Amino acid sequence: MSATGLGIDTTFDDTSVSVLRGKREILANLTLSQYKEHEEFGGVVPERASRKHLEVIHLLIDDAMKKADIDFTGIDYIAVSNHPGLLGSLLVGLSVAKSLAYSLGCPIIGINHVEAHPYANVLDHGEMQFPILHLVVAGGHTLLMHSRDHFDYDIIGSTIDDAAGECVDKVAKLFGFPMPGGPVVDQAAMEYSGNEYDFPRPLLNKNTHNFSFSGLKTAMLRFKENCMQSSSSGPEKSDTLYETGPVLASFFQSVTDVLLQKTFKAAEEYGLRNISVSGGLAASRKLRKAFEEESSRRGLKLYYPQSSLCTDNAAMVACLAAHRFEAGLFDDLSLDAFPNLQ
Repeated sequence: MSATGLGIDTTFDDTSVSVLRGKREILANLTLSQYKEHEEFGGVVPERASRKHLEVIHLLIDDAMKKADIDFTGIDYIAVSNHPGLLGSLLVGLSVAKSLAYSLGCPIIGINHVEAHPYANVLDHGEMQFPILHLVVAGGHTLLMHSRDHFDYDIIGSTIDDAAGECVDKVAKLFGFPMPGGPVVDQAAMEYSGNEYDFPRPLLNKNTHNFSFSGLKTAMLRFKENCMQSSSSGPEKSDTLYETGPVLASFFQSVTDVLLQKTFKAAEEYGLRNISVSGGLAASRKLRKAFEEESSRRGLKLYYPQSSLCTDNAAMVACLAAHRFEAGLFDDLSLDAFPNLQ
């Protein structure tokens, strides 16, 4: 009989709990978002986030167990994201996971949250073919992973400053939209061509697999400032000289071009025929369409999860843990939390 795991993810501002049977059967996958809790501050406040995790996590576990229609005697292992993330938030999930593992006498498995993102594809499509190139475009990380097998991978490219998702959120905020900015920008990208303005594509033609998005963010700030100055300089004032939709669409076209070209260039260099895309920004319909079209054109196998599994969720954490459980790769109660990507 397949093992059943309880997954916990409190890496940032979402509290998520899942119950997974085997490697694909999601019995429950519940997530509570804190966006409204932090909206007035314009970004996530770490202490506030950890307090909120503490308030809701036990209730969420109870709800997940009820939805899965099992009790704790049916749990074979506890999976928990212990890096990277906000340290206070990580410690809430880890403390609860340790308590459960101790009281149930079952293994605890610490999970790298970023490594777990590609496993959303296993939940959606079944086992991935190796070797494979993973593009992870999460809120705090943009990286390329050359994976030879489960748990055997190299990070061959990462962001040297802002992540793509972070850049999208900040640019959306710059133009007056609340968190999260991704859906707003994606809506604009679907409605407009993205060719109205020509914004920078950082490191696009450099001989590196690394990413950089801080310069693009600065370019958007300068663009807005210049337009505002121009709109108030003439005899007939107008509130703006541009429409936000085409601007955001052109901005996201720059982001898409960088992610697309760097991913396929890396795949070609490493001779890889399998590609996966995952992470919160992967929920973008524009990005999905671009990767589907380019993969089809090149004859490559693309793994791309449904949008509900792109954002942070405990099911992907439990899925990676299920593979570790099968391989006998357990941790113990000395497991610690680490805020940085290791």
